[in-house]
Amino acid sequence: MTDLGPRIRTALVSINPTSENPAWHGCPTAIGVLRGVSAALAVWRPYPDANNIREIALHAAFCENSVANRLSGKVFVAGFKQRKTGWAIRSDSIDEIQWKNEMALVKAIHARLVAAVTNFDPGKLDQPAGKNTTRRAIEFIHGVAEHSLYHAAQMEMLKTLAKRQSYD
Repeated sequence: MTDLGPRIRTALVSINPTSENPAWHGCPTAIGVLRGVSAALAVWRPYPDANNIREIALHAAFCENSVANRLSGKVFVAGFKQRKTGWAIRSDSIDEIQWKNEMALVKAIHARLVAAVTNFDPGKLDQPAGKNTTRRAIEFIHGVAEHSLYHAAQMEMLKTLAKRQSYD
């Protein structure tokens, strides 16, 4: 679609801010927060029951994928083992190759969400987004943007805590 309409453009700024269309909050996206995160940092926990960066990143990707599925009408299953719906199996040790593969999945799912929003018919924003829901498409779009930003802040906080405690 060439004319996205103002509501889709606004939603895209929340989901995928760019230098041309920055988000008002000025914070990095989840993808931005994950730049430079090593496998060791990805699995660091501030205490035993806490989620780590890896688990949060995969959870956010799972939710972005769910919304992309609704908007596109095409089902893609997020490819990671889950301990409960949307949450990766806990791991306190992964290698750089596994982390690189998981990061590629997170990025691919994010790109899939951006494409689903970009290609979404603006005339359907106020209609239910798929089967078994009364929630409008615009609610899912803004909801997933808010959800991802919330988790980006959590991951940023974990990075800061880990660096202060010399996780490596």
